Amino acid sequence: MSLYATLGETELEIITWLDGLSVRYAADYAEQGLIGRKSLLQYTGHRPDEVKIDARLHASWCNPADEVRRIKERMDGREPLAFVLGTGEYRGVFVIAEAEVTATQTDGYGAAIAFELSITLREYVGDPAEPNPPGVITAGYRIPIGATGAGAFDLLADAPLASPGGLAAAVSQGIAAVAQGVQLAADVASLARMAEGSPASAALALPSLAGRVSAFGATIPVETFGEIGQMAGAVASVVTDALTVASGFAAARAQWDAAGAALGAGISALPGALYSVSAATSAMDGARGALSRLAASAATRLPVLMEA
Repeated sequence: MSLYATLGETELEIITWLDGLSVRYAADYAEQGLIGRKSLLQYTGHRPDEVKIDARLHASWCNPADEVRRIKERMDGREPLAFVLGTGEYRGVFVIAEAEVTATQTDGYGAAIAFELSITLREYVGDPAEPNPPGVITAGYRIPIGATGAGAFDLLADAPLASPGGLAAAVSQGIAAVAQGVQLAADVASLARMAEGSPASAALALPSLAGRVSAFGATIPVETFGEIGQMAGAVASVVTDALTVASGFAAARAQWDAAGAALGAGISALPGALYSVSAATSAMDGARGALSRLAASAATRLPVLMEA
């Protein structure tokens, strides 16, 4: 099983859930030597957290060479990036300290199909001399009495945007749908290759795959993002991104349904199924940027509804 995550706007598939992501925590202590006694230790502070990622970049959901170039540019530019897991869990802001790239698959012309990427991230705590960025609440902060009036912080309790956590749940559903779509597309392509060499084996595997593809469209959270996009009082950027995701997901659902119908017609309809799957993955790919921005809004706890 793999874990999906975003680093800035770059999507990563972390290799092997158990050992593809490691985090190091550390604290520093100054040592003071004493004559005739053991040294004293005095706590001086915590070191920035360090995250090591072994990730896969594949042409099924991105251009691996472009993503590596973007990561290199961000490392060279010393750009702090939000690190968000596919579950919607926000791990903090990090800078890229080290990156190692290995090409694992290319086509006959040498174009990259898959890279394995090893990245070391270090937690970015900012400049102590600078004020806290918007949205950061310092210890002991109290909400001004004047801001607690009715409507100032009211959110619609049953709405997807009732909290950043609600938005994170929607984003998590979206990322999971994209990941499942990538896997299904790979399975359909594998079946097509099998049909070329062993039609009988492909025919045996077809019913199960056709059922999975047919059922997938209904699980794509089109309505969830549509509701977010129509939410009264939502921040304009959230509305725009949510509607972009809803539109892309709706187009993808239609194509996945068409692919399921084609697969149900038998091996002879595989070319049509492949066309629909390609269109579906392209539609979902078009929603990735908006989905990443929504993930960042949820992860950093940015407001998703405007104050009344």
